[in-house]
Amino acid sequence: MIKEIVLKRNKLIGTLDKKRIYDKVMSNFPNMTCMFMYFGGSIGYGTFLSGTSDYDVNVSLDGFEGAFKTKIDDIDVFCYGKDVYMERLNPNSGISLYKKCFIDDILTLPDTLIFLNEKYKKEYEAYKNFDLSKVLHGFLSNFYEYFAFCFNDSPIVGKKFYHVVRMRGQLENYKKTGVFSLALDDKYFKEEIDFKLNWAKKERQKEFLSLMEKYLEEIYETKEGLKDG
Repeated sequence: MIKEIVLKRNKLIGTLDKKRIYDKVMSNFPNMTCMFMYFGGSIGYGTFLSGTSDYDVNVSLDGFEGAFKTKIDDIDVFCYGKDVYMERLNPNSGISLYKKCFIDDILTLPDTLIFLNEKYKKEYEAYKNFDLSKVLHGFLSNFYEYFAFCFNDSPIVGKKFYHVVRMRGQLENYKKTGVFSLALDDKYFKEEIDFKLNWAKKERQKEFLSLMEKYLEEIYETKEGLKDG
């Protein structure tokens, strides 16, 4: 049942008008050039639920400096200037923890690509092919720090905590294969979707709080055992 309600990434992307999305986003940046643009969030991670999931888009812009998030109609847009788009992948950069917590969305490329300016193909390839294993410790440290802060700052767990389940599953697969990827065993996939569907139910808050505490501790232990990054 769980798998049937999740819209498969490639099938979902095939139903979306990429040109319309590109035009909508870039109409807000008339004096800038798009280097490349791709889907992030639940579309990229394969956890999109119709009616509950958001549309997230990452865009790298020439003519813009810095990084920020904005909302354009029904799309959450994460913008990165030409000077910082690679810095997003650097765990020690000054970019906010929130934006550095999901750098593993590069593993969804090229499937999630919306637009590529051929003039910047070299830059795109360097970004797409970045080796996360070289910064895995730092990436997981940022991930843990962000979600541990959110966990300790709130009496309930919000929907975004499905990423904690996702990451726990990815690390379990990493231990088995030695390769960090987005692959999940059925156990963790079912858990993350169950969480996305039921996170707001009061009768399950104690269960979810306990699960998040457990998984955060295990993510911390795993990243402490890494020597890289």
